[in-house]
Amino acid sequence: MKKSKSFHQFTPEEVWKWKAMENTFDHALNLHDYQEIRLSILQDHEVLHKGITALMAGREAEQVERRTINLCQPDGELSLLSLRPEGTISVLHHTAKNAQHGAINRYYYHGPMFRLDKDGRAMEFSQLGVELLGSDSILSENEIISLGMRILRELGFRDASLKLNSFGCESCRRKFFADVRTGLEQHAAEYCAPCLEELRANPFAETICEDERCRHRIPPSLSIEGYLCAKCRENFQRIKKIQANLGHRFRVDPLLFKNFAYYNETVFDFVIEQADGELTLGGGGRYDYLSSRITGRKIPAVGFYLDLDAIFRVMDARNLFRPVQKTFAVYLCAQSPEMEMMMLQIAQELHDEDIKTVLNTDIQDTEAEIKSARAHHCEIMISIREDNVRDGKLLLHNLVRDNQDYVQLNQLTQSVRMAQKTLRL
Repeated sequence: MKKSKSFHQFTPEEVWKWKAMENTFDHALNLHDYQEIRLSILQDHEVLHKGITALMAGREAEQVERRTINLCQPDGELSLLSLRPEGTISVLHHTAKNAQHGAINRYYYHGPMFRLDKDGRAMEFSQLGVELLGSDSILSENEIISLGMRILRELGFRDASLKLNSFGCESCRRKFFADVRTGLEQHAAEYCAPCLEELRANPFAETICEDERCRHRIPPSLSIEGYLCAKCRENFQRIKKIQANLGHRFRVDPLLFKNFAYYNETVFDFVIEQADGELTLGGGGRYDYLSSRITGRKIPAVGFYLDLDAIFRVMDARNLFRPVQKTFAVYLCAQSPEMEMMMLQIAQELHDEDIKTVLNTDIQDTEAEIKSARAHHCEIMISIREDNVRDGKLLLHNLVRDNQDYVQLNQLTQSVRMAQKTLRL
């Protein structure tokens, strides 16, 4: 494995933005009754392998499997653990055994995922995953699609739109797959050998071939839309009608494919327009057959993901992050030795009143303390001196109004609250 390419490290100046983004989608998901679940970073390799390669064959399955980061034993053999490359498989594996027949479960999760890039370098990326399990109705698909659009708009992406396609069901895909394979044989000279093998196994594959002489995709004359059975065609029409009535801009893209071949019927992408072209922020679709491959139980399901790294970058570039409201804070400093206990007691008393404190661990002169307090964006500074404490009082500096006064030690919290109130006027 080559040297790591990308692992996340966030400074406080970035963390508040991530929290603002997370609070936005947490709120939207809670309104829709989605429950957060926490998935382990470590995944069972056997379960992961079974899920990732479900409904895949040949080179496509090998490519996906090859990008998984596996942990090794000291002797170099693969262990039974992998770093999670996605969340859907884990959700199905861990929830299917407890799912009640006919029950609908709504889950979401977010956090780091790990894969190898095409050059074999380890990379970390952040993702939000949303899954609706237990329903095969048109309502569930529209709920999921609309929820993704709502989250993007609440994050500030007023220009977000949809790309839609249908992969059909197993019945209507059978004839399509047969014709695709025939078409590939007729145009075999226009493809490289790996792409030909991959597209035979999964006509919906998004190949990663870089050979300019290769066509990369199935013949343009072949489109799944012409092979949809009556039910799949009607469902797709209803999806489009409902999304249009909800005011969501969309376009049907017959070339909208997915690397994971377990999708069926409706698939979609969330996109925005950038100066250098279209950017995909996430996507998803229906995957009714995946659960039976992993758990042995057929559970209809639909879900989506959002690429949080891409969303963060665009929000930052567009200045969509709103600065958080400044927190009132009190700076505590000792100007006599051995005042640690007193300082901690005062801090605890203020914390009990939900007041933020900044403690200076060194003894400095007053001017240096005031400079430090202002650097920490504190409005009030309390100086703790041994002679003042003996007299039952402390010196309170109002750094906003630039004045100071002694306050009674037993009335410190009330004095701080009064100062805070006057600063708000």
